[in-house]
Amino acid sequence: MSKKESNKEQQSSERTYDLSVPADHVAVFRDKLSEEAIKAHIISHTKKILEGAGLDSYHVVILFDEENSISSFHSNRIYQTVKDLDGEKDILMIIQSNGGNIEPAYLISKTCKRLSKSKFNVVVPRKAKSAATLIALGADEVHMGLLSELGPIDPQFGGFPALGLSNAIEKIAAMAEKYPKASSVFAKYLAENINIQHLGLFERINESATQYASRLLANKKFPDEHTPESLADHFTNHYKDHSFVIDADEAASLLGNETIKEGTPEYNLGNDLYEFFSFTAFLFKYVQNKQMRYVGSIDEGLDISEID
Repeated sequence: MSKKESNKEQQSSERTYDLSVPADHVAVFRDKLSEEAIKAHIISHTKKILEGAGLDSYHVVILFDEENSISSFHSNRIYQTVKDLDGEKDILMIIQSNGGNIEPAYLISKTCKRLSKSKFNVVVPRKAKSAATLIALGADEVHMGLLSELGPIDPQFGGFPALGLSNAIEKIAAMAEKYPKASSVFAKYLAENINIQHLGLFERINESATQYASRLLANKKFPDEHTPESLADHFTNHYKDHSFVIDADEAASLLGNETIKEGTPEYNLGNDLYEFFSFTAFLFKYVQNKQMRYVGSIDEGLDISEID
């Protein structure tokens, strides 16, 4: 290391950074601090945001992962974060996720509900889609804003919905009925391209998602004629696009105003954390070619990895 580089590193280590100031936030990356030093600044500022929110009655859990699907990694990490609470505090989970596997999402929601003092609450500053919506369905309260999104929890395979195969068969059958002279062509196409075993498997997986949702919604009160079973079916089978936006208004019409909350201190905290994490992830990606996720506890949940 040259003398000039050594002096620069020493100056960087001695400098203080206020990550609420964008210029300082960028400087943490521009000054080429070590990864551990950068992580220490991020964790410190995250704690500062939490302290300023005045929500000390909660144990805050983070699920900020925009690049990776929800998996057993997430359920294990979150379990490690909450397993020793034993009902001492309510749990507040900040979620930013595009979804993933249904089973770990179900376990995350059920575990947090069981280990919270009296309430398991979720904040959705922007997106809790698919399996992340399933987590939210198990919460006592879901705090949302104007840009918050829940979404259908229909399982996907390679970007296609599990029910897509049966829908395709129904469409072909309708075409065969409309054009009977071409029915032999349609039958041949189905025989050559459709695996009937896959059809049964996909439908059973979709039914499992409905069962998980129904269990998480059990024993709650809903508006109008809604029941846990009807809502589970609605979230799993009603929407035609996996990316469909279920905003706060629609969520409230389905789950009720006792569950869906807007403009709360919890939402404001989640939004502040989202904006901080989102800009930090942007800097990691475009300055260091790395990706960031924050899953679990404030002190140990931050992970940085190289982008493949």
